[in-house]
Amino acid sequence: MQTDLSGILSAVFTPMNGDGTAIDTAAYARLLKSQVALGVHGVVVAGSTGEHSTLTTAERKSLCEAAVATVKGKTTIIVQVGATSTRDSLDLARHAMATGADRLMAVAPYYDRLRWPDLQHYLSQVAAIADGPIVYYHTPRVTGLDLTEEQLVSLTQSGFISHIKDSAADFTRSVRLMLNPGAPKVIAGTDPGMMALLASGAVGSILGASTFIPEICVELYQAVCEKRDLAAAQAVWKRLWPILNALLLNGYVAMTKAGAELRGMPVGAPREPLLPADDEARATLKRLLAEAGIGRLPAVD
Repeated sequence: MQTDLSGILSAVFTPMNGDGTAIDTAAYARLLKSQVALGVHGVVVAGSTGEHSTLTTAERKSLCEAAVATVKGKTTIIVQVGATSTRDSLDLARHAMATGADRLMAVAPYYDRLRWPDLQHYLSQVAAIADGPIVYYHTPRVTGLDLTEEQLVSLTQSGFISHIKDSAADFTRSVRLMLNPGAPKVIAGTDPGMMALLASGAVGSILGASTFIPEICVELYQAVCEKRDLAAAQAVWKRLWPILNALLLNGYVAMTKAGAELRGMPVGAPREPLLPADDEARATLKRLLAEAGIGRLPAVD
């Protein structure tokens, strides 16, 4: 099923047990319900903040099934199916579509750097399974593929992609894409660029931070994209940015999970090789949440 995308699309993390060896499915369901309750417009399953690179294919399928069972019809479910091999990626794509995902997102296989024809062929196969264009996770730092505006337009015109999660951190190119009617729709994919890209025409954001601070991210989106109130947006951003900056400086996945615990929704440790946030970083995050006026997450059934 193809559906349009906009708003705050949370790259939800994957709750684990105490030592990170197994997925906590009950905590995952609570987390997804909390996202819906606090107004996010969609959830991304098994993205980078979801630690997809350390999950087995079976675990990734179980997350997709849990998301569909928990929030199907209540928010948009986007399943990230990129993997190190095309075999696994296509297997995940078929499973996600059969299970009931609303959209697919895919990062390019990221160990051996793909050539342009390799990428076109890969995306054509994923789009065929999706029965329509997908979201391309554009993250050159990981894939080594720093696509040009012309290449992204070509992928769109070929019917392979409709949106990009723009994690390239190239603001000039992002603006050019947003002004190019033949280009994919831009979804902000980096924390520092969130407000600037939304204000410049991005249709939404995909960030891990909105998994544990969804309400302030939704507030920013509403101020920028719905109310067009720059002063209000700047006031929200002034509260939000110090939190985002702390995540970036102290280990993003570990800090987002620490943030959820600080807000009363423990989701366990990251999976190794990532380690939990240290006490100093946690104390910093606790202080920043308090300064932003962000308290406990509301309980969900």
